[in-house]
Amino acid sequence: MHHEERLADTLGVCKKLAHVREIVPVLFKRELDIHQLTFAMGEAIAHLNYLLRRGKLHRQLCDDGVLRFSVV
Repeated sequence: MHHEERLADTLGVCKKLAHVREIVPVLFKRELDIHQLTFAMGEAIAHLNYLLRRGKLHRQLCDDGVLRFSVV
């Protein structure tokens, strides 16, 4: 149930408006080098998209031009 735990963790971060960079350290507890960080960002974005498409998250383009996510 690793995947469901990651999704639940992602939803937990998104209880407030959240940027993907706020989700990565919740999903990946250890320090990441630049290559690992790239893959981690991709995985976090995949989790966000999965939850967005299932109607669990709302996506908002903020005034600073950054997409942020929040629980529906």
